[in-house]
Amino acid sequence: MLIAAAAAGLFAASVPPGRVFMSPLPEYLRIVRDNEWRWRASAWGFAVSTVLMAIGLAIVSSISASRLYGIAAFVVFIVAAPCWLGTLALRLDLTVAAARGTVDQAWYDAIGKWSGSLYAIFMVGGHTAVALLGASFIGRAGIPQWAAWTTCLLGAFEALSFWIGWPRMFGMRSLFELPVLVPLVPLFVAIPLALSEFNPFFGAAAAATAAL
Repeated sequence: MLIAAAAAGLFAASVPPGRVFMSPLPEYLRIVRDNEWRWRASAWGFAVSTVLMAIGLAIVSSISASRLYGIAAFVVFIVAAPCWLGTLALRLDLTVAAARGTVDQAWYDAIGKWSGSLYAIFMVGGHTAVALLGASFIGRAGIPQWAAWTTCLLGAFEALSFWIGWPRMFGMRSLFELPVLVPLVPLFVAIPLALSEFNPFFGAAAAATAAL
C-alpha cells in the first residue's frame, strides 16, 4: 500500500504544469482554467495517495519492530490527512470555480489563506508520521537499518524544516514543501519490506546487514 501511495503521489505531482504553483494569482487561475483536467487529475491522485498511505500505515503498524511508534505514525497521519483532503476538495471546487470566473478572486484569495493553513498542518503532521514510521522499523529484521534511520531522520528534519520555514528556496516556505515527499520517503522502508516479505533470500541478506 505504501508503494502504491508513492506511485499515486508521483502521478499527481507530475500531471499539472509545474509553473502553476509559482505564478501570481491571475496567472495561476488562468493556468488552472487552461489545464482543468490535469488539475483535477492531480487533486484526485493526491487524494488516492493519501488514502492508500493511511491504509499502508495501518497495515505496517502490526509488523513493525515497535508497535508503539507504528501506531503513533498511523494516528498522527489520520489526524493530519483530513487537512490535506480538505485542501484538495477546495482545489477541485473553489479553485476551478475561481478559474472559470464564477467566484470573486478576492474572496478566493481569502479562502486560499485558510487552505494554506490546512496544508501546513498536513505537511508538519505528514512528515512527523513518516519519522515515526522510520522509528518503528529500527531494529526490525529484514529492513536495512540505514533505511529505517534515513526515513526517521529525514521525516523529522522535513517536519522541522516546514514548521520553522527554513531553508526557503524558489519562493517556497521550505525545501520540503512538495506534498509528494510525504508518500515518497516511506519507500526507504516500504521497498525492503515488500522484498523481504516476498523474497526470503532478500530478507535473509537484509537481516545479515541490518547493523550497517
